[in-house]
Amino acid sequence: MFVSALPKAKRSLGAIVVLLAALSFALAACGGDDDEAPSPAAPSGEQQTAVAEPEGYAHPELLAETDWLAGQLGRSDIRIIDIRERQAYDAGHLPGAVWYDRTLLKDPDDKLHVVREELFAQKMGELGVGPDTEVIIYDEGTGLWAARLWWVLNYYGHERVRIVNGGWAKWEKEGRPVTKEVPTVTPAVFTPKPDPNLICSIEQVKEYSSDPNSEVVLLDVRSQAEYVGADVRAARGGHIPNAINVDWTLSLTESDPKVWKPAAELRALFEKAGIKKDSTIVTYCQTGVRAAHTLFTLKLIGYGQGNRLYDGSWAEWGNRTDTPVEQ
Repeated sequence: MFVSALPKAKRSLGAIVVLLAALSFALAACGGDDDEAPSPAAPSGEQQTAVAEPEGYAHPELLAETDWLAGQLGRSDIRIIDIRERQAYDAGHLPGAVWYDRTLLKDPDDKLHVVREELFAQKMGELGVGPDTEVIIYDEGTGLWAARLWWVLNYYGHERVRIVNGGWAKWEKEGRPVTKEVPTVTPAVFTPKPDPNLICSIEQVKEYSSDPNSEVVLLDVRSQAEYVGADVRAARGGHIPNAINVDWTLSLTESDPKVWKPAAELRALFEKAGIKKDSTIVTYCQTGVRAAHTLFTLKLIGYGQGNRLYDGSWAEWGNRTDTPVEQ
């Protein structure tokens, strides 16, 4: 559900209603550590569109539909990355898919922030991701972890990235080919080019949150229980002052396998929360995973401009003593 940045009296009424039914789906997606740009060049020739039914998206090329992907297996310019748990990959994966350790979406020495560039460059190079590689990512099905890797790749300057809509769940349900074979990969050179315009620091968030008239929208994509401080995952519970709440799971269909909702429904979701299409939106969650999913959704439908991710998210804000909190 969503809660706009309204006076507390109004906000609390809506909060009580939804609080009693915290989404198990959202909690399950929170993962190990409590949480969990220009468009790619248009394909030509054999690189046909990756979207069979664009659903009115502004950037349908960000999604890879399973029927399209099934016809692209074996292409040398594509690298399919499986970002599920290792045991899931070993039990069966898409043909040609390589595995990436999703614990390395954050820096192992600084778990509040994005993996450092030299380590990420090394890992991508080992997986054969070079400057001309089209990366296609899939996870269990919601796109949660795939979106985090999408954001990290974009942050480091690699924009030719798609997410498999429906992920492994949809691929498997459709009876498409799987394998246990680990492909042999020719290493490549990945040159990271960090884009500071895709990330937001805590000092910037402090500035935005202290100004109720700020044109920058702080978007809390956690569950409403976390937003109101009933589900506490840091030293303090609650949310950043003046932040609006739109649960990330609302961008997906309720039926399984889960896929992104049509663009019209997604736009209506953000409009109903009081977010204007031309806003600059900064997303946050607990550790920057769910926030990346919503950034992807916003990009998919062309909503907002200059959108960024507060990478430290609540794991940073909620554990500091110099940051204000609302409930």
